[in-house]
Amino acid sequence: MRNIVIDTCVIIHIVRDTPTGKKCLRQLASLDSDPNIIISVATKAELDSFGRQNSWGDNKLAKLTTFLQAVTVIDIKAADKKLIEGYGQIDGYSKGKLPDSSGSLMSGSARKMGKNDLWIAATALAIDVSLVTTDGDFDHLHGSFIDVIKIV
Repeated sequence: MRNIVIDTCVIIHIVRDTPTGKKCLRQLASLDSDPNIIISVATKAELDSFGRQNSWGDNKLAKLTTFLQAVTVIDIKAADKKLIEGYGQIDGYSKGKLPDSSGSLMSGSARKMGKNDLWIAATALAIDVSLVTTDGDFDHLHGSFIDVIKIV
């Protein structure tokens, strides 16, 4: 069983049953026949907000609830040194102020990352697993901090 962190956008596509959501499910299955899906508590909060803002009905909310019951949620705890340090390292690197694990600064200009994306990336870094996403928010971290699997 392979552990995989997934980004909020992946779950939204799956719950909405979009073509991208179907592609996400196929990609996850190709990574492992029974993957252990992991999300950050920030993802869980984003999903709650997204569902409320978009007036998701009972069917979508039920599908989301069923999906979330099958995942592992990593909470943000002050005692989790690896998670906290990962957040700081990724944030500093994205701003061009701290080097990656090989001692290199990010090339090009700084990348603005949302705070929730920082927590999601730090979760993948702390437990040393791949991050699956459908957007480009984590591209600059691929190979420097985490393995990013981007589904397009």
